[in-house]
Amino acid sequence: MGCCQGKDQYESKEPFVRKIAIVGNSGAGKTCLIHRYIHDEFDENTTQEFIPTALKMEEKAQSIGSGKEVILNIYDTGGQETFRHLRKLNYPKSDAAIICFGLDSEESLKDVDKNWVPEMRRICPGIPLLLAGLKKDLRDYRVYSDKCLPESSGHKMAKKHKMVGYIECSSWNSENVEQVFFKMAEAAAKKKNTKKVDASEFGS
Repeated sequence: MGCCQGKDQYESKEPFVRKIAIVGNSGAGKTCLIHRYIHDEFDENTTQEFIPTALKMEEKAQSIGSGKEVILNIYDTGGQETFRHLRKLNYPKSDAAIICFGLDSEESLKDVDKNWVPEMRRICPGIPLLLAGLKKDLRDYRVYSDKCLPESSGHKMAKKHKMVGYIECSSWNSENVEQVFFKMAEAAAKKKNTKKVDASEFGS
């Protein structure tokens, strides 16, 4: 279902469906984030075992308060350029997107600005975007802490692109993972009448 549901459905206590795209560079931690949210566990082999497909989807009911639930259909596709054609199949008709970067990778944050925001604005103009800084637990280790980007970098990027917010989280210890999806579900539930672009409308 799309996000053109109107105010009456948002106010109803019946659950409704929202399609959430998860985007970001390969290695940023997207699949680990989804696995932690869905299964409440950290799988060290997630990255090695995950093979991106056009049909990779997870589903979970997310409460957004006052007895309301949103059924999140969460889509994960590889961030490599070779999987761009799969993103064309997955992301049209998304109701919202979580754009991810690794706190240990300045390049992945730069690509939020250079690649991921423009791609999502082109595919699904008008949908809410949330920026998520992944691998927050690395700040607790001296060997990594100096290499991690400051929290201000994420807030600055989210503000630049008028996103609904910026949240740092850790799939390793689950810190703020639920908050990421709560915030996204809440924003997606409120959004309506978003223009949807057919995959054929943008380049190969």
